[in-house]
Amino acid sequence: MKCFIEGNEGDSSKQEFTEEQFFEQFAALEEGLALLQIQMRSMSEHAKRFGSMVGQMRRSICPATRSPK
Repeated sequence: MKCFIEGNEGDSSKQEFTEEQFFEQFAALEEGLALLQIQMRSMSEHAKRFGSMVGQMRRSICPATRSPK
């Protein structure tokens, strides 16, 4: 199987891979993607918790005052 590879400097070359090498590379990419997804979910949870904590701090420092009627 021939694969077209473009390097960082814009040079391009063709490289020969066996089917086994191709599937190993693909599996490594899938594993990396799964780890990235886990990290993104974790970051999202941390952002939600931080936002909640900031809201609680704001309410405790500057409690809402009722406007006179």
